Amino acid sequence: MRRWLIICFLLIQTPIWVWSQKIVVTKGTAQEELPHDKSRMEIEQKASKMAQIDALEKAFGRIIIQGNSTYITNLQTGQKVETNTVFNTIANTSVKGEVIEILSEKFTDINGFRLIDGVKEPVTEIKCDIEIKAKEISTPPVEFSSFPMGCLDEKCKTTSFKNNDILYLYFFSAMSGYLTVYLDDKTNTFCLYPYAGMPAEFEGGVPVDADKKYFLFSDKPEFDYFPGKNIVPDTYQLETKSAQDLNRLFIIFSRNPVNKPALRDESGKLLDKKDYDQQYRLPKSLPSEDFQRWLNSYRSAGKSDVQVQITDITISK
Repeated sequence: MRRWLIICFLLIQTPIWVWSQKIVVTKGTAQEELPHDKSRMEIEQKASKMAQIDALEKAFGRIIIQGNSTYITNLQTGQKVETNTVFNTIANTSVKGEVIEILSEKFTDINGFRLIDGVKEPVTEIKCDIEIKAKEISTPPVEFSSFPMGCLDEKCKTTSFKNNDILYLYFFSAMSGYLTVYLDDKTNTFCLYPYAGMPAEFEGGVPVDADKKYFLFSDKPEFDYFPGKNIVPDTYQLETKSAQDLNRLFIIFSRNPVNKPALRDESGKLLDKKDYDQQYRLPKSLPSEDFQRWLNSYRSAGKSDVQVQITDITISK
């Protein structure tokens, strides 16, 4: 089966794992409304969590998802830097640090009014001022080797492809686990591995054995890693309509299966009618920003068994 991709994106190889370093003291604040159907304790807990997020963002920057990238914005200077680090999750918000100790915490009632249909109604908000000791989260190197290739030989390692070249991928790990591969064109993220025809048991990642070399995206019998299971591998031909496109590979290795994001077949929308009629198909996909949100959920401190390598490739005419 041939799968055709028009793809577009930059070169960074960065892993994912939990690591910690810099310890700081930082302050934050937050206000939450105290409604009639919620207890004071519940709202104080929520305000405390939001104040902790504010303090961590002031110390380590705010996480912003844009396209197929995640950025950290320095709240003091406004400078935005692309990152591939792990994150911590507090109150469904990704932050680049974790709280070591709450040094002080103060709650204050803020009373006021709001206008509803011309009628003033009293409202109370609880303000939390907090001071915390926190540490930054960073990442050590990945513990596997993986790279794109222009042929089925390790010597063909490359990130530069020509129009109509075939994409192959090498993978080797010292540990057994599960492998998933995505490719992003800055707008959509396509699932290259597991292959489209694989059964549901592979949705959380394809099992890989320790100390074994894998050559993926080939339909040659010697690279069939599932003998007797009648699994047809997808092959990928790279194509660009521009002078040069840049595309981003996400190679995800996990010790346990992951919960995959929601994927759909958009071939009919994304391919030219001529190519679609000639039976070209794209892998299932999701919007880039939705993929980043999913990936960040696995970059949280609580999921440190997931490592991600990001490699960007170019396709030139």
